[in-house]
Amino acid sequence: MKIWHQFPFVRLLLPLIIGITVAIISGMPFQLPLFLVPALIAIFVLFEFIFSQKLSYKYRWLLGFYINILLFLLGYQLTYLNTPEFDSKNISHFSEETDEYVFQISEAVSEKPGSVKVVADVVWAKHNQDWKKVNGTVMLYFQKDQLARDLQYGDEFIAQINLQEVSPPQNPGEFNYKRYLSYKGIYHQAYVKSGSWNLMGHNKGYPLFALGIKIRSHFMKILETNGIKGKEFAVASAVLLGYGDKLDTDQRREFSGAGAMHILCVSGLHVGIIYFVLNSMLGFMNKKRLLRILKVILLHLSLWLYALITGFSPSVLRASTMFSFIIVGRSFKRKTHIYNLLAASAFTLLVFDPYILTAVGFQLSYLAVAGIVTFFKPIYNLMIPENWLLNQIWQITVVSFTATLSTFPLSLFYFHRFPNLFLVTNLVAIPVSMIIIYVGLAVLLTSFIPVISGLLAKVLAGVIWFLNASVHWIEGLDFSTSDGIYFSLPEMFFLFGITISFAFLIFRYRKPPVYAALIFALLFLISVNFRKGEQITQSKFIVYNVNKLTAIDFINGKQDILFADSLLLSDEGKQSYHIQNNRFQSGIRNTESFDIGEDIIQTGFLQKTRNFIRFKNKTIMLVDPECRYFPTQQKPNIDYLIFSKNPRVDFDKLLDSFTFDTIIFDSSNSMWKTEEWETKCRERDINFYNVKKKGAFTQVL
Repeated sequence: MKIWHQFPFVRLLLPLIIGITVAIISGMPFQLPLFLVPALIAIFVLFEFIFSQKLSYKYRWLLGFYINILLFLLGYQLTYLNTPEFDSKNISHFSEETDEYVFQISEAVSEKPGSVKVVADVVWAKHNQDWKKVNGTVMLYFQKDQLARDLQYGDEFIAQINLQEVSPPQNPGEFNYKRYLSYKGIYHQAYVKSGSWNLMGHNKGYPLFALGIKIRSHFMKILETNGIKGKEFAVASAVLLGYGDKLDTDQRREFSGAGAMHILCVSGLHVGIIYFVLNSMLGFMNKKRLLRILKVILLHLSLWLYALITGFSPSVLRASTMFSFIIVGRSFKRKTHIYNLLAASAFTLLVFDPYILTAVGFQLSYLAVAGIVTFFKPIYNLMIPENWLLNQIWQITVVSFTATLSTFPLSLFYFHRFPNLFLVTNLVAIPVSMIIIYVGLAVLLTSFIPVISGLLAKVLAGVIWFLNASVHWIEGLDFSTSDGIYFSLPEMFFLFGITISFAFLIFRYRKPPVYAALIFALLFLISVNFRKGEQITQSKFIVYNVNKLTAIDFINGKQDILFADSLLLSDEGKQSYHIQNNRFQSGIRNTESFDIGEDIIQTGFLQKTRNFIRFKNKTIMLVDPECRYFPTQQKPNIDYLIFSKNPRVDFDKLLDSFTFDTIIFDSSNSMWKTEEWETKCRERDINFYNVKKKGAFTQVL
């Protein structure tokens, strides 16, 4: 318990996190009275100043229990107050009766391949012919034209559009984009056609935020002017300025597969590099108290200026807040443990925005730093090379290993892949990223001297080319990445339990952590083996909801066959988004894929002959534009009819020609056509399922 008492801020942080978590998971079925938490805080302050000294030591735990309850309720209440849909003026309560709004752009505008993406606050809504003051944030996708490209942060515009609620996941295992946006306070989205909106004004946002975006845009133009283009420009914009929209899919895949994705996100690594450089340069200011205060001010100004330049991206805000507490804690020679500084910064961020707890970047960044702080010294001390170069290599290796050790359960849970060569990658990526930051900042700061800035830009382009080439080569190795790794939520916590047990071992708690680690390992193995046992005996088919396309998976044990349109088979991005996660959850590593139009296919557990599929004693008929089979003498028994691609068939004649259990209308059919078929099915009391409306159809056999 003495160890626990060394970390008061960690003890304060945990009940706050639990309160926020309970609020998010429960959906906040009830609201606490607004006065309750302030009243409890007032009672605590009064008790602490008047009665705490008179309280017997034996009953001091009651005070600790009271504080924990107070912080739990604070976390719950803050989450409720930061949930826009509970606000009576939120656009959620007016969107069904309104089609005209006034918006104000609240984030930097992002140009996508097919549209211009804008996050905007709703300012006014026309409701029953009257304009009402409303609030709420929406996601808008503008049809690409020059007017849309010219939109900027702070612009105000009026638009006639139909706001739609963000759709929930349409396929098993699919990323929950609706939940992701809801944690950001966004519940609606819309497509804005050219001519349906008019610009009303500029510079309506926060001046400081607008200034940061302008500075970043100016610096990006400096990089372009100095001849940095293509993939080098994309990496330079991401590493130096926190602007990742220029990165293409291949770059993201390569950096992720090689274990260097953190290099492309301006975060703790980049802010830490700037902090350590500035801290070393200002080391002479440590001698006197006044100089130390001035040093703290200069360090804070530098970090937050960098945050301003990067457009106050969430990752930079987290890192800057974290290092701000570290600067204060370390500058006045107070014995403040780094765990307390980390906990204090996290506590501050959560009070301002409880939903930041759901951000993957927030979770990974704090876990990574905590892991480095906990495990670096014990592992580094196992071997301390005397050679300077070997020492640097060993330090980078230990940092990479400890950060990965503390984050890999969460990374596997979210991303289902592990970069096997992350240690090799980081030996290149971390020092090279430091060079990119130093040279890149020099390019920007010397832009008023074109000759020097231009020469430095050539060096910068060469260094980035080397980084891209190294990552591309490492990711291209056959054994560089392990994909398809799936852990359930309990299994992730069991892995963390093992890691935390090892952390306690470092604090010299010998036997209890060993027992705890063994128990967590046993629970993990039981859960994994139980899940794998279920996967071996599974048998099911899924008709996926992929817009305007057909995709049908047949899963038998750990074997999988996919029938899909050629367009989908050639689009790895769509397969990854809509289908891949379901395969990972089902334990599928390899899939045989076939064009839906192929006539004869024979495998160990499935047979396809033209439009008929035989799977696990079930017969499935594909009704598509090529279907021309209608029996004349007897009515074959078909278990499932799957309609796709708006087949031009006599619907009534088809229904009279077969006996069947269920009709499935897949997502390749048009809405008006499926509605027509649905009407006929209802008239004849026939079971049907519309994939486009209800999401993927899954049948367990």
